[in-house]
Amino acid sequence: MRSPRSRFELACRIGAFALLGWLLGTSVMPTPGRRVARASQTDVEAKLAEWTRLPSSVALHGDFSTTPSAWAIDWLAALRHSGHAVTWSGSPPPVALTAEATADPRGSVRLSVAAPSDDRVSLRDDASVIDSVHVSNLGGSVTVPLLVGDVRANVLGQIAIASPPDSVPLKTIVVVGRAGWEGRFVVAALEERGWPVVARFAVAPNVDVTQGAGSLVLDTARVAAVVAIDTVVQRFGGAIARFVRSGGGLVLAGASSLAPAAAPLAPGAIGTRFRPAVLPRDTLDLGSTGFFPVTSLKPDAVPLERRTGGIAIAARRVGAGRVIQVGYDDSWRWRMAGAAGSENAHREWWSNLVSAVAYVPEPAHSAARTSLPSAPLALLVDRLGPSRASAPAGIGRAAVDRRLILAFIMILLIAEWASRRLRGLR
Repeated sequence: MRSPRSRFELACRIGAFALLGWLLGTSVMPTPGRRVARASQTDVEAKLAEWTRLPSSVALHGDFSTTPSAWAIDWLAALRHSGHAVTWSGSPPPVALTAEATADPRGSVRLSVAAPSDDRVSLRDDASVIDSVHVSNLGGSVTVPLLVGDVRANVLGQIAIASPPDSVPLKTIVVVGRAGWEGRFVVAALEERGWPVVARFAVAPNVDVTQGAGSLVLDTARVAAVVAIDTVVQRFGGAIARFVRSGGGLVLAGASSLAPAAAPLAPGAIGTRFRPAVLPRDTLDLGSTGFFPVTSLKPDAVPLERRTGGIAIAARRVGAGRVIQVGYDDSWRWRMAGAAGSENAHREWWSNLVSAVAYVPEPAHSAARTSLPSAPLALLVDRLGPSRASAPAGIGRAAVDRRLILAFIMILLIAEWASRRLRGLR
């Protein structure tokens, strides 16, 4: 049985090693009882240098209503990797912005923004305000002809920034059909807009006329899209399906989807041509003389325009390519007999159709030059983790002075040593 003095020595040794183990553990796993340094998004950037000089025993906490700049988030992430406990709270608006070059000879840019529903997004570049978008279903889109510098989206004070994309090289548009007014004015509209066009018109059985300088080989290296005016598209055979599945675009106008090579690619079948009961006597508009309704939509097809007689335009993806089916087969009447401005409207309408399906190679994006990312909240969560309701409980209590703990360990060891020496032991 141990004597009281030996039990005292054992208690001193156990206490010393327990305190030593606690010191080692808290150096590896920070305890919640440490001091905390706090900042908001307005002063966190000014405090980063000061925080860097703090010992790792000090926890860092930010309270953000909007996210800090990207470099500040990176700095906080570096402090987290250096041993600091870095947390944040708040609810910055989730915003994301992209700027994509469209397939357009005039070099327009499509701005797509995601933000909370029912909020209004303000868009501007380095020159001026571009537009404002009311967000519904979490997103909105605006196409602008030109960007001056970076574009910014502002939602409730939260800013996302995207750099302007590089322009995309234009490839050939192939127009195929029987020689007639529709094909002639489709080619004219696209060429006037600036598209390089190669046309293949059938003038007699097995007799075609080619217009324009370029290749009729359907390959995405040369051709961006095919516009089929009618069933003459069948002369491409299986090449049209291979072209679309590899990323090429296809516009099927009028009855062109009746061609066996085009039918499997079309968003739907076509019904009996709808003709309005009364035709206008003076000016014509698109569809004034009727159209072929798109019926029996495939499961992955999306209707884009509906009229009294049915669906006028539908679209679907086929492989890597896109197909738009248009029921109108005499849009040239709109151009020739429409109201003032109909010529330009006809040109814009056909260019937008082709732009929506045209194959566009992925451009090489310029290096980011901004201090804020295009999705700032996503970057914050990725680098620092999700938001906390507040700083961790107990994090504000005063830290225990480690020098006192070390002094107490030394007292315990000296007490054990003195007790052993008084008993004649070493």
